[in-house]
Amino acid sequence: MATIKKISAENLLGELDISSEHYSCLNSKAVNSDKDYILYWLQSSQRVSDNKALTLAGKLANSLKKPLVVGFLFMPDYPGSNFRHFNFMYEGIRESLEELQAAGAGIKVGVGKRNEFFKSISEKAGLILTDQAFLQEPRNWRKKLGEIADTAVIEIASNTVVPVTAASQKEEYAAYTIRKKINSLRDKFLEIWEFPELNHSGKKYTRIPDNFSSRDKFLASLNLPEVTPELKAEKKGGYNAAKEQLMSFSDRKLKRYDQRNDPDLNIQSGLSPYLHFGNISPREIALKVINSTSRQEVKEEFLEELIVRRELSYNFVYYNKNYNKFPDCLPEWAATTLKKHSQDERDYCYSPEEFEQAETHDKYWNAAQLELIYTGNMHNYMRMYWGKKILEWSTGPEPAFTTALYLNNRYALDGRDPNSYAGIAWCFGKHDRAWQERPIYGKVRYMNRRGLERKFKMQDYLERINKLTPEKNIAGD
Repeated sequence: MATIKKISAENLLGELDISSEHYSCLNSKAVNSDKDYILYWLQSSQRVSDNKALTLAGKLANSLKKPLVVGFLFMPDYPGSNFRHFNFMYEGIRESLEELQAAGAGIKVGVGKRNEFFKSISEKAGLILTDQAFLQEPRNWRKKLGEIADTAVIEIASNTVVPVTAASQKEEYAAYTIRKKINSLRDKFLEIWEFPELNHSGKKYTRIPDNFSSRDKFLASLNLPEVTPELKAEKKGGYNAAKEQLMSFSDRKLKRYDQRNDPDLNIQSGLSPYLHFGNISPREIALKVINSTSRQEVKEEFLEELIVRRELSYNFVYYNKNYNKFPDCLPEWAATTLKKHSQDERDYCYSPEEFEQAETHDKYWNAAQLELIYTGNMHNYMRMYWGKKILEWSTGPEPAFTTALYLNNRYALDGRDPNSYAGIAWCFGKHDRAWQERPIYGKVRYMNRRGLERKFKMQDYLERINKLTPEKNIAGD
């Protein structure tokens, strides 16, 4: 009987000069080099380009003289998801898997039944790598894979520039407490991870649903809830679409990024859905911006948003298990002041259904909600105003928090993301300081429509949104 060759995952990664700040082991099992292949479970990093976890899986497959197999599981029961999200995601998954198959990797695509899928893909794997998760349920799935698998399972930090645990070992209070930590490490981690040429073919292990090549048939087979209207300008997911969006932003809008808060100008990168689905890495975006010819000031403003602010939100959901719960996710001062003012009289009070249908008295708020419904996105400044007014016009702060999360996660292509949870919580005081006390808000930052009208040409914004929704005119005064 042959002797089973087992190696520790740490030693194997050490041979490739991969330090522990890049990865964590999800179990204490050894690598079994007598098994058939090396497995990469692709989930949140839906790309080949600059995918650290995938690159390491390919390098380790070559080092162990094994084929690489890539698995992906469609989860129709993913919390808060619907047809809109899967319709966007499909293109990126298909694009990535076709590229990997052409490179010689084996492909395994499953639908639902997580534990059965984990068992089927792991039983012949000598080593399993996956991309790091941050939200609670995806973290639980990876933990379960570590329990089910009979070999080492390694999680690789792939979707932030600086790995969360390298930047900080605790939940940070605000951007100012994490900025120096991240910026001191930024350049160290700004490197592109090139996928290697595979030395062994894994094609014989490929198992793909018969209808996977037909977008419409495959998505129909998932029985997804179509609870949102069709997008007015459908966006396709995937690396190629993300790269095109990055090029357009870098060439046309980056030079004016210091005007990004103006809703009528719409100077946004448009990259958040692609970052959410892992279609493009933040490193690739950052390097494109750094190497652009735009002014240094606007480049640094964009990098602040892309790296410091975005990775503050990853820090939040990673270290605070109550990131989606009110008031547990908030700092003590915010929870206290909102509770104190929870019974304050409100001039307007709307139901969740009235918010969802954009039926408030405020035309600017209604326009923001319609933008979210019909584009799957919302201008960042309007998203802040939108969230603040849900707080002001709900029966109390807790139902307001629930409504804001529900609407964002249902309609936004980048919903159910660390940025989403941090952004909603910010409207209720997270990552902010106490301000002058006032009714309803207490000491939480206040926003009003006069500020919008004073700073911006809001009529231009209304006209832009009206063009998207000719069958539903923007109501309100």
